[in-house]
Order: sequence, then structure tokens, then C-alpha cells
Amino acid sequence: MRARPANRPRADASLWRRRSFEVLKSGVVAGQLPGPEPPAAWEPHLRQLVDASRAPVEGPRWWTPSNAYFGNVETRTDPHAYRWDGMHRLGPRARPLVFFQLTLAGWGHFELYGKPPRRVTPGTAFFAVVPSRHRYYLPEESPGWTFAWIGVYHPYVLRRIARQVATSGPLVVTPPSSELVASTMRLVRGAFEKDFRDRHDVELALFEFLLAYERRADELRDPEGDRERLLEWLRGRVLASRRRPLDVDEVAAERGMSRSHFSHHFRACTGLSPARYMTELRVHEAARALLATRAPVKQIATEWGFANPTHFGRVFRRFQHASPAAYRRSFGF
Repeated sequence: MRARPANRPRADASLWRRRSFEVLKSGVVAGQLPGPEPPAAWEPHLRQLVDASRAPVEGPRWWTPSNAYFGNVETRTDPHAYRWDGMHRLGPRARPLVFFQLTLAGWGHFELYGKPPRRVTPGTAFFAVVPSRHRYYLPEESPGWTFAWIGVYHPYVLRRIARQVATSGPLVVTPPSSELVASTMRLVRGAFEKDFRDRHDVELALFEFLLAYERRADELRDPEGDRERLLEWLRGRVLASRRRPLDVDEVAAERGMSRSHFSHHFRACTGLSPARYMTELRVHEAARALLATRAPVKQIATEWGFANPTHFGRVFRRFQHASPAAYRRSFGF
């Protein structure tokens, strides 16, 4: 007899919980069999996870695909037994998810369809959004691969990660002391110990992981802080000339560049248009003034360099999706 549809989510959650627990007791858990030696910097992290793996706890009833995640620390030494393809690992009813895998010892390969494989060594991790056109596997020449991993279904976290991966690529290099590693360790330990207070505590840990990843991606994109310095410089110039809007020619000249050269440089460094950034700053400051003061809209428009209230309203609506008066009213002012 076919189960009632109302029973299916509970049955699916129970099956998922059981299978994710079986992963934590499988023969591939690191420490159960010999594997490659980790570098000294990564050995404490591996030891901590191996210690946590010795007494895995089955998840509580609320530990479901929607409320939680799954993970493990593994050692793989058989090239024929470890190969995943991002377009061929979901069943017809399976939900999209993302895997994060951080190498602690040895190495494996990650590749995008049509691209050469990339060696994933200790301190290198990857995000595998499923489904997507990628593969990762243990090649014949590898001495073995020890790694920590998590799998996440949370739709908001998944969307944010997928967006970042599309911008910066699937691989990320991170030192042992980084926030990203600390967040990963917390989640992998939590997969074994289930020591979260409730599903909200799990979600908080996933958000912290997401933000640590995005912060690390920013650091890798701008290692010297050039982006933030350039944005802060232009912000200072806009605030210092609040009643008279600056144009791109003027700020370009201050940097010793032509308009086109500065615009290209600014966009390459920040991903933003300088003209739009300056306008958005003035709108943002005007919006703050609308809420912080009782000044008339006309006065605020003048204070922030808009030609007249009509022009102010048109530009303000473009960024805030409301007129200045409606924006003020929406906050009870």
C-alpha cells in the first residue's frame, strides 16, 4: 500500500538521518586505516576530528535535511572507489545541495567540465554545487586523500555559496588559522557530536560558515586591501563635497588619470561604476537624514547635491524603490 503523501517528509527525514549517521561509522572515517601524513600545521585539526569521530551521536528528531547538514572526515586510498560527478549524483526527487571539502593530508583532483584537473592539497578546499558540471576524484598517482567535508541543503546558504562560486571559482586556499577553517571544524565536529542546542543553533553555525567563506573570498580577491582603500577614498571625497556633486572627470584628475582610465581602474578594482557608486552614496546619506532629522525633503535634497526635489525623488526611487516621503513614512516618521 502506498504511503500517504503527508507521511513522506517524515519518512524521508528519518532515512536521511539514518544514512548520514551510517556515513559517520563507515570504514572510510579518517584514523581507522593508514593514510597520508598531514603537514605539521594541519595535524592538530585532523587529530581533533579523528577524536570526535570515535563516538558519533545519532541526530535528534529535528535533525533533518532542512534544519541541519551532514559531514565527515575521511581518508581515501583506493582510486577506483572515490569519484563523484556533479551532474550524476542526484536522484529524480533529490534536492540541490552543496558540498565543501577541505584537504588535510595527501591530495586529490577537482575539475570543471572541459578544464584540466586541479590538484587539491592541504589547505586547499573546494565547493561542489550539485548539480553542476564538475568532478572530483582520487587519481592513481596520489598517495591518498584525507579531508573534512560537509553537505548543506539550506536553500539560502546554497544560493549565496553558488553566487560566490560563480564569481570567484570553486577552489579556495585557506590557512589553518582562518575563520573558514574554524567554522568548518565546528560543523564537522558537530556532525559527530550533535551538540547544538536546537535547529536555530545549527542555522547560526551555517551562517557563520557562509560569512567566513565570503570574507575569505574577499581577502583572496583583494589581498592588499586596495579595493577598500579606493572605496574609502572616494567615499571621503563625496562626503566632503555633499552640496556639490563630484563628477568622474574631477575625481579622475585627482588620481592623475583620464576619465576612461580611472573608470576602468575603479571597476576592475571594486566591481563598481564610480558614477553609480557616488550617486548611491549620496542617496544613502540622504536616506539617513530623512530618518534622523525632521528637515523638509527639499532641504535634504539641497544638502546632498540634488538639483531639486523632483530630481531627488527620481534618483532616490531608483535606489530605494520608494519616494523620499514614502520612505520616511514607512519607518513611522
